[in-house]
Amino acid sequence: MKKRKKLVIIIAVILVLAALLIARSFLSPKNAVKTVDTADAVKTDLIQSISVTGNIKAGESEEIMLPSTQKVTRVLVQEGQEVKKGQLLVKLDTYELETQLKKSRISLDMAKRDLEKLNSEDNTTRKSLENAVTQAEISLKSAASKYEDARIKHEHNTKLYEAGFLSKVEYDNSLSTLNDLQNNLLLAEITLDNAKNSLADFDEKIYQQEKQIEMSNTDLSSLERKISDSNIKANINGKIVKLDAKENQYPAAGSSIIIHDQSKYILELRVSQYDAVNLEMGQKANIRINGLDKVYEGHITKISEAATVEMVNTSKETNVLVEITLDSVDEQIKAGYEADAEIVLIEKENSIAVSFEAVQTDEQGNKYLFVVEDNIAKKRNVETGLETDFEIEIVSGLKEGEKYIISPPAELMDGETVITTGGM
Repeated sequence: MKKRKKLVIIIAVILVLAALLIARSFLSPKNAVKTVDTADAVKTDLIQSISVTGNIKAGESEEIMLPSTQKVTRVLVQEGQEVKKGQLLVKLDTYELETQLKKSRISLDMAKRDLEKLNSEDNTTRKSLENAVTQAEISLKSAASKYEDARIKHEHNTKLYEAGFLSKVEYDNSLSTLNDLQNNLLLAEITLDNAKNSLADFDEKIYQQEKQIEMSNTDLSSLERKISDSNIKANINGKIVKLDAKENQYPAAGSSIIIHDQSKYILELRVSQYDAVNLEMGQKANIRINGLDKVYEGHITKISEAATVEMVNTSKETNVLVEITLDSVDEQIKAGYEADAEIVLIEKENSIAVSFEAVQTDEQGNKYLFVVEDNIAKKRNVETGLETDFEIEIVSGLKEGEKYIISPPAELMDGETVITTGGM
C-alpha cells in the first residue's frame, strides 16, 4: 500500500514538472506573438535633392562712383525710380573744366600759328626759342609739383585700401590719377629737353611744335571726355536703389549711384565640393526666401569652373560658386535677401518607396524586408534604387498594395505570426 502511494506521488510530481515545462515553452518570448507596425506599399514621386543657403542679387547691376571734386548741380531722378539705359541721372558742375577747355583751345591755336611761323623762313628768331624753353620749365615745375602731391596721396590711399577703408574703384581712380600725372611729368620733361635742344639746333623746333600740338589735342580730348562724363547717365535699365547725389553739394568720398535690373534675380550660392560634383546646368531648384511665405522656382545658370578654398573657423572648406536664376520675380524680392535653395538632383515619378527602417541587410549583403500575409511575416528579398532623405525606392520585390513592416523587430523570423497595426 505504501509502495503504491509512493508511486502515485512520483507520478504526480512528474506531471507537474511536465506541465511547468510545457507552460514555460509556450510562454517563451521566442513563441510570443509580436506586434508590428505596417504600411501599404504605394507609388509616389521621389526627389533626391540638396539644400544650400545663399543670397539674392540683381541679375544685372551698375554702380557709378561720384567724384568728390565736382559739385552736383542737378539731380534728375530719385531713389526707387525706374530708369532706362542712356537716361540722364545727375549733372555735375563743369565750369572749371570748360574754362580749362577754352584755355587749351587757345593754346592749341597759338601752337598752330607758331608752327606756321616756323615754317616761314622770314619769321624765325632766337627769342621765340628762348620763350619756348621758359614755358617748358614752368610746365615741368607744375607737373612735378602735381605728381608729388598725387604720389603722397596715393601712398595714403594704398594704406587705406589695404586696411579695408577704401573701395577698389577709389583705389583704381587714385592709381589712374597718379599714372596720368606721371605721364604729364614725363611729357613735360620731354618738352623741356626738346626746347633746349631747339636752341642748339633750330631745325628741331618744328618737330617740337608738332609734338606740342599733339599734346594739346590730347589735353583737349581728355577735357572734352571729362565734361561729357559730368552728365551722368544710366548704362542699364533698372531701378535706382542708392542715390548719394544732392544738388549744390560736393559728394562725399565713396558716394555712388547704384542701379539694379529687377527684371531678373539670381541666388548666389557657395556649394561644398561633395555636393557640387552632382550639379549640372539647368537643374531645377525650389527657393524659399527667409521671411516670405512663398516658394520660387529657378534653375542653375552658372557653375564656376574653379573651386575656392575658404577658412571657416579653424578648418578649410572647398566650395564652388553656383548661380540659380529665378524663373519669375515679384516686388517682395530684394537684392541681399538670404534664401534657401533645394536643388533637385534626381526626380522619379510613380515609384514604390518605403522607409529606410523597413529595409534590412543580411550577412551575405542581400537586402530584404518583411511583408505580411494573413498575419504571417514573410521575408522578401528586394532590389533598391533611389534614396532620398526619408525613403528608399524598391525597384523589385515589392508590389503596390502589399503590406510591409515599417520597422521589423531584430528577432523577427520568416514565417512568424504577427499582430499588425497601421496600414490601410
